Amino acid sequence: MASNTENVTLKKSLTAINLWAIGVGIVISGSYFGWNFGVGESGFLGMLIATLLMATLYITMTLGISELSTILPHAGGPYSFARRSMGRYVGFITGIGVLLQYIMAGPVVAIGIGGYVNFLFPEIPALVPAAIIFGIFMIVHIIGIKEYATIEMVLCSVAVGLLVLFFIVGLPYIHVGNLFPSSGKYIPGGFKGIWSALPYAMWLFLAIEMLPMLSEETRDVNKDMPKGLISGVTTLLIISIFTITVSIGLGGVDKISVASDPLPASIASVLGETYWLSKVLATVGLVGLVSSCSGVILAYSRQVYSLARAGYLPKFLSLMNKKRQTPYVAIILPGVLGILLVFFFNPNNLILISTFGALVSYIAMNLSVIILRIKEPNLVRSFKTPFYPITPIVSLILCVVAIFASFFANLPFFFVCIAIFALASLYYFIWARHQIDGNAPEENFMVEEIENSSLFGKIEDSKSVVEIEASNLIRELK
Repeated sequence: MASNTENVTLKKSLTAINLWAIGVGIVISGSYFGWNFGVGESGFLGMLIATLLMATLYITMTLGISELSTILPHAGGPYSFARRSMGRYVGFITGIGVLLQYIMAGPVVAIGIGGYVNFLFPEIPALVPAAIIFGIFMIVHIIGIKEYATIEMVLCSVAVGLLVLFFIVGLPYIHVGNLFPSSGKYIPGGFKGIWSALPYAMWLFLAIEMLPMLSEETRDVNKDMPKGLISGVTTLLIISIFTITVSIGLGGVDKISVASDPLPASIASVLGETYWLSKVLATVGLVGLVSSCSGVILAYSRQVYSLARAGYLPKFLSLMNKKRQTPYVAIILPGVLGILLVFFFNPNNLILISTFGALVSYIAMNLSVIILRIKEPNLVRSFKTPFYPITPIVSLILCVVAIFASFFANLPFFFVCIAIFALASLYYFIWARHQIDGNAPEENFMVEEIENSSLFGKIEDSKSVVEIEASNLIRELK
């Protein structure tokens, strides 16, 4: 059934429109579920400010990783960027941040799916459909990337179309008092309310940065990857602003902040639970959540595959299905862990762990843009980050602000995240660093560069010797 990665590679099937669909599709569930947990203290205005701050973070970061993905078109994505710019250990820690982000995000999205199913069929426990959907899409990903991309295009288009329908129907019924209370407490928690809302505002954009992990499966990475990333984050920004405004404007802060199905709940609060759009949002709205759940599986599987291929994780995790050219072990094992997390953890806390892991990788990626510009200015860059170095610096500052926001949001889980990275570091220094495979693309690229640099140095040395000899000869002739 399987062969090792020396004989089987990932299949190049994706175009710019596929990347847009996958990028928007993996994030779109953030508009259906999750962001609303930050509204309680922030109110509408505070959440809007938090969302615009996080939009700035993601737009500036997207421009930076568009450059990096054309330099290092590997399945490792964030790990390979950090590996190239800051060495193996930082690359590994960045990869762990990515794994933490997506392995935790999967159960959150799955729980959201269960909540929507439970809204339609109260007799069905929410956790059952969550586990079933997770399992189904693990199978889809094993079948192949082209098949998944086709399904994702349909799912993403339906999910975006349904949100647009929600905006059109809901806008006329918005109650301004829900957005701007007559009490004058527009941001109930003040500055702290905005601060605590940042990790949840991230949920409206979180995962668009996974697209570079599909570089090895993209037909023309130099052109298609920047197009997919930039068009994707722009789409998400527009959707996010409308989602927050319409949802809170219809349902109010108190109701939306605790709803497991905020969009149907907001429509139902004005037009009733029997209104056709309430049912449509709960039914077809599942498409958005399913789309993201599927995308999360793609993201964690490619990062596990890349780290295992290079030797940072056990090698068997990089085994490929020979016929389908998919990393089936990297799909199945983290997926089983995700299903278990569905049954044992609160999605609110999982979101905090996921965003913390994401922010670690974001900091590393922004630093990589700056470091590679300084260390290797002559690398061929088919796409260059606009307004460099302001762009990555702005993104970096916002990442640091957001990571401290997660500290204040839930102190115990902040230390859980720190403990996970501490254990990962011990694992690296005790075992992983001795297992690195120099033939893996991310590692081999480094070896080639070192060899090229050494060769260039030898040429320069030889050139200097010739110049000295020529100078001496001219002096003797005079």
